[in-house]
Amino acid sequence: MFDVKKMGEQIAHLRREHNYTQEQLAEKLKVSPQAVSKWENGKAIPETPMLYDLSKLLNCSVDRILDPLSCALRNMDFDYEFVLKPRIPAAEYSGPEWPKSISSASLLAAIKLFFGLEQRKDIKGCQINDDEEYILQSAITNICFGYSYAPEPCIHDSFLLYGLDYELHKKTDYAEEEWIALACKQIEHGYPVIVIPKEYTDTILAIGFSDHGRTLKGLGFLEGDDQKNAGINFDQLHQYPGWYKPDCDMMIIKPASEKMSLEQACDHALHRGIKLLSNTEHCGEDKMQGYGLVIYQNWCDLLREENQRDADQMECIFPHAFIHYENKLRTKQFFERCQNIIPGINQELMTLAISQYNDIISSATEIATIAHERNSYAKDSLKEKRNHIMEMLRRSCEQEELALSYLQKAVSIRSGS
Repeated sequence: MFDVKKMGEQIAHLRREHNYTQEQLAEKLKVSPQAVSKWENGKAIPETPMLYDLSKLLNCSVDRILDPLSCALRNMDFDYEFVLKPRIPAAEYSGPEWPKSISSASLLAAIKLFFGLEQRKDIKGCQINDDEEYILQSAITNICFGYSYAPEPCIHDSFLLYGLDYELHKKTDYAEEEWIALACKQIEHGYPVIVIPKEYTDTILAIGFSDHGRTLKGLGFLEGDDQKNAGINFDQLHQYPGWYKPDCDMMIIKPASEKMSLEQACDHALHRGIKLLSNTEHCGEDKMQGYGLVIYQNWCDLLREENQRDADQMECIFPHAFIHYENKLRTKQFFERCQNIIPGINQELMTLAISQYNDIISSATEIATIAHERNSYAKDSLKEKRNHIMEMLRRSCEQEELALSYLQKAVSIRSGS
């Protein structure tokens, strides 16, 4: 329960800590000394904008003023620790070990497991943790339709699918103590936070904290790290001391006012996917940035350029060959799920499209194998290898164009256009 008297005592305590008189504090806030006196005596409370100004002036969070008891608990001499437990236990990951390099898809699957939203359970009553959600979220977010740089992810649908929503906060808008308090308050209220770094390091799904909030506890996800992205285990949390120091954003998870059905989320992703995969326009600073059919031509151009200058290494197939393989695999798996999830979708046309993707994945597997062994080839064989890759890419481009024409027809028939 909110205690006005305790809040007033806290304002007085913080004022004295900063060596302000009531008159000096009033002058800085552009209010009367009587107003400050009423706050400290518990006879009035500052308005919301004033609370923000007061917290800035006293170098503390708004929480520390409004709820001094909980803040005092976190600032005692002992190491106060707060850790949330998942609503329903999750089983160990039971899918294939590779590939699972898309960090956001794994993170979203972890959120579903944390909130107990998975309907399938093993004989122990634990939620099954496998590739199913990862495949869906790879497509619903748009991520699997891109290459080194995907189109903007569609995160809103990904959360609405779970009946959740989010707010995005930027560290630059907060003082350090406020930033820490924001994460702690959210976790104490039963909702994880997602800390998204601006540099290449773990994205943190934080479900606990210690050391006055200066250490977060949770799971880390990293783009390209298959093993880490598959290791969703809420019984083995990692510690992230100093998480608040680098530049980062924080995603606050909250309940949504509505929920999107799986059918609707997949339908949206299918329409977006066809459009993104059909793209023939280059974007980005280099040729392997972007998405869609344009990548095939750009990739061939890079391989041809390597041949022309007789390059002694295969420079443009790593890591792109592995990205290409996983994205085509996840795209095909998503289309397979659309057959079962979206009512009224034309099964024959979907099957024809998926058949083309099976052939594309066979070529992608061979290209990935070449990429894996790229340092073992003699220089005089590199030209031949590059020409072979170019031929596979050319054929794959034709196959994907055909697959996309089948998909477009399937969507048009369903919508009646």
